[in-house]
Amino acid sequence: MKCFFEEKNDIEGYHESLLSLKKILEPKTFNFMLNESLHDSVINNITTVNNYDENKHNTGKDSIVSVSAHLKHWNEHEHELLWENVTVYLLDFDISRNKIAESNQILFDRGLDEWSHDELLLIKDSYLRHEMFLFSQTTIIIECSKFSINQID
Repeated sequence: MKCFFEEKNDIEGYHESLLSLKKILEPKTFNFMLNESLHDSVINNITTVNNYDENKHNTGKDSIVSVSAHLKHWNEHEHELLWENVTVYLLDFDISRNKIAESNQILFDRGLDEWSHDELLLIKDSYLRHEMFLFSQTTIIIECSKFSINQID
C-alpha cells in the first residue's frame, strides 16, 4: 500500500491519487471511490471466473480471468464489485488470525469479517492494483485493467 499502512494514513494523498483514475474508471465507480467508503461492508461472496473455452483460441493479451464480489454496505445497500482482465489475484485468509484481543478466542462466526480499508492505485500501462484489508487481517490484492462497482438493490 502506498498511502495506508500501520505507520501512516495519508487520506489526502490517497484522494489525490484517486483523481488520476477519473479517465480510467466509469463515472459512477469513480464517484463512489472518491466520495464513499467500503469500510464496515461485509463480503457475502467472492468469485473467481476463468472464462476458458477450449474451442476459442485467445490470441490477445487480455486475461480471461475475472473476479467479482457481492458486499453488503454499512448502509444496508448491496454492491457488486467486478475486476476484469485480472492478472494478479491473491487472497490471504487464515481464520486463526481473527481473534478477540483480550481472550485470543478465534471469531469463527465472522468468516472473512468486515472491510477495513482499501487502496486502488494506477500501476503500469493503465492497469489497476486494488489492495483490500479486512478486520480479520485478510488481505486481498487484485491487479486488473477494469474495475467497477454497481449497486444491486
